Amino acid sequence: MRRLHWAASLFMGLAAVVVLMPIVVVSAAALNGGRSMAFPPENPTFDRFVEFFVSEPVWTTALWNSIVISVSAAALSVLIAWPVAYWLWRANDGLSKVLAGLAAMPFALPPIVFGVGLGFLWSFTGALGQMWAGVLSLAALFAALPLVTISIGLQSIDKALLEAAATMGATEGVSFRTIVLPQTIPYTMSGFFFALVLSFNEFIVMFFVSSSSYATVTLQIFNSLRNGFTPTMAVAAITFITVSVVAFSLVARFGDLPRLMGADTTRR
Repeated sequence: MRRLHWAASLFMGLAAVVVLMPIVVVSAAALNGGRSMAFPPENPTFDRFVEFFVSEPVWTTALWNSIVISVSAAALSVLIAWPVAYWLWRANDGLSKVLAGLAAMPFALPPIVFGVGLGFLWSFTGALGQMWAGVLSLAALFAALPLVTISIGLQSIDKALLEAAATMGATEGVSFRTIVLPQTIPYTMSGFFFALVLSFNEFIVMFFVSSSSYATVTLQIFNSLRNGFTPTMAVAAITFITVSVVAFSLVARFGDLPRLMGADTTRR
């Protein structure tokens, strides 16, 4: 058992090194004083961070676009998923299953297929290149995430509570407001954060639906590649990592992470 313990510890340590080393290299590369990335950094400075967050309009605009689009898309995906998940939980009939399947289908498709399809759709409707079209596209793509987390939260509710509330005269609306909603808030927020992180990092779908009318951070990285790899791109990568770590830490702190990961929490 002791050997197995040491082997497991060694494996986890090696896995941590493999994961952390690229992050360390990218973080150090962002400190380069010149316009090219080098490791170790040459003439270390925080000027590239100032450019990305404050002084360079190309990057600050792209960052603002990413924030607006990802937050809006994540919120809209939750609004799309909630009624579908609730109907599936309450009725569990054929129509609710079909709607749940349709809501999850975009996430199951290859992103390039979904992106090309949306490009044709928005071009036909005249909305290609509109930011709101990008929000709708990402919301449709990632609605499957809050649909899953909210469904897990609904399934964790003891229906005996609802039956007791109905016995005492509570309407379905009152039961939803006082029993269902409070118990599913962590799962709703988890779905929101999952959709937020993936929307913030999405490139393929945004490439097709933006039509070069606006740029998110991921698109701006792609546009800047013609000038080679620059330290500012490393700052963008650090931003992606930070957003992901913060979001998933919030999920782990306030959500039911074991159940979201598929663990059977009823077993001891």
